[in-house]
Formats: sequence, structure tokens, C-alpha cells
Amino acid sequence: MNSLLTSIFSCAWMLSIALFPPSSFAEAKYRIVIMPKLVGISYYDSVKMGIDEAAGELPEVAVTWTGPTRDQVEKQIEMIEQIIPGKPDLIAVAANDLIAIGPVLEKAKAAGIHVMSWDGDARFREFFANLVDFDDFGSQMVEALQEETGPAGDIVIVTTTFTAPNQASWIKAIKKHIYAKYPGLKIVDIRAAGESTEEAYRIAQDCLKTMPNLKGIIALGVPNVPGVARAVKEAGMAGRVAVIGNSTPDLMRTFLKEGTVKKVHLWNAPDHGYLTVYSAYRLLRDGVAPGKEFAAGQPDRLSPRYGVRGSGLSLVHRPDVPGGGRFHRV
Repeated sequence: MNSLLTSIFSCAWMLSIALFPPSSFAEAKYRIVIMPKLVGISYYDSVKMGIDEAAGELPEVAVTWTGPTRDQVEKQIEMIEQIIPGKPDLIAVAANDLIAIGPVLEKAKAAGIHVMSWDGDARFREFFANLVDFDDFGSQMVEALQEETGPAGDIVIVTTTFTAPNQASWIKAIKKHIYAKYPGLKIVDIRAAGESTEEAYRIAQDCLKTMPNLKGIIALGVPNVPGVARAVKEAGMAGRVAVIGNSTPDLMRTFLKEGTVKKVHLWNAPDHGYLTVYSAYRLLRDGVAPGKEFAAGQPDRLSPRYGVRGSGLSLVHRPDVPGGGRFHRV
């Protein structure tokens, strides 16, 4: 038993050394670990560019980027457990599960480590850095869909997982907008594809075969949209079944050019990484609170500005505020 415990602690220590190279870790005033839902997909590769940019502007900050290779909260929990002994100043996680990630973040906070969430929110955190307003996103998805389908018809949503907080919030916003404005649009199914283009392709194929009245598919998750688009194209249903979703130009360029997809929703992914680093830095250096403004990087790098709202300290993007606006309580 003792040898097993020694082995476990040795592995955790080795991981800490790997995550935090001794020189940079020891010399940095603020040591930040940023964890995406998973590594190795194009969206988070782009986010990492913004993280590197912000870290390069902040000589006091050392940032470590690490995450699981699959979008599983269990893997995130395991990695955070191994990170805690290294005592970084802050852990920022894009949670794969709002609830399940909570206990390990509480453990980190009890160990003196600041905790925040970004992209995917967590029930326990000091604040949430969110680039895209959920309600705005949901309404834009629905409006784009009905431009192609009209105000009535059967639709399907392909999501990543049912536990991913941002996906759940997007779906909630989509439903809210449909019920309020287009009750003739019927969500006949919601299916989870993970972050897998091939699984999204398979799901879309099945929907196209078994749902003769299908008029549109909303695909959530950067890798999932091209999978759905490919299925629609191969079935000869382009122009008859609308495909709406959030993805990147490099993945969707061909489908846009040939007309399989009319519109793709996207944002500047590096901004999300840039904002997350500066938000973490401001939390460590100054603290953040509702109503308190702070500069997030270079002037005009992020436009409009970002603010904290609500008792939960949710950092939100305010695209509706001319000139960037101020912080608002809700």
C-alpha cells in the first residue's frame, strides 16, 4: 500500500514538474493554468493563439495550457487533482460538466488557488469569462435558421454533450427564442455528437433517413457543423435541409462556396484566450467585482469591452452596448 501511494504521489509530482518548468514557474509572479474542454481541435488551437499573445504582453505571468484529449469531465478532474500540488496561483477551466467539476475546484480553492471558468461554466468558481452572450447566440441561430426554413417545420439540434454548460445554455436560449417567436418550428430531437465530426455526420445521416419532414439542423460545436454539412450534401438535400451552426472558416469554406451552408456563426476565437488571460491576471492583481471596470489588454484589442455582471461574477460580452459600454448588474 505504501509503495502504491509513493507511486501515485511520484506521478503527481512528475506531472507538476512537466506542467510547470522550474525556471518559469519559480520566476513568474502570477502562475496561471488554463484548461480547455479538450486539446487538439481547431477552435481551441485558435484560442491558444490569444492566450500566447496575452501572456507575451504580461512579463509577470506564466501560463500553462493543458487539457484532456477527449471532452470528458472525469479527465479534467483527474488532471486538476494532479495540478493542485504544484500550487499555481489560478486555474481557469472550460468545464465539461457544470456540476461535476465543482468539488475539485473547491479543493483547489481550499488549497489557496484561485479558480475561474471560461467557455464552459462551473457551479463553483470566482467568475466566468464568457466571450459570447448566450441569449444573443440563441436568437441569431434561430433567426438564421428561419430565413431558410420559414417559420414552421421540423428541426433537429446536434450538440456536443448534454452536460457541457455552454451547449446547455445555447440550447436553452434557442428554445426560448423559438417558443417566443416561431412556435411553428418544432424541435423533434436533440442528439449529442461529442466534439466529433464523424459522429455528427453519422447522426445527421440518420436524421435525414428517418425524418422525411426535416427542414433544418442546428449544429453546435465547431467540429460538428462540417459533419452535418457533409451528410446533407451527400444526401442531395442541400437547399432543402438548412444547416446552421458555429464553426470556423477553414472547416466550412468549401460548404459555403458550394452553397450547402448559407451562413456560419463565428467569433474571433483568439479573443477568448486573450480575454481569459487578462481576466485571470486582473483577478490575481486587483480582484474583480460587479461594477468594477478593468482594462483587458491593449486598447481596442477587444471591442466592445467586457464586464462583470450579476452576483455570480459572470464576465460577459456586451455587443449591444455602443462603444463598448459599462458593467451592468442583472
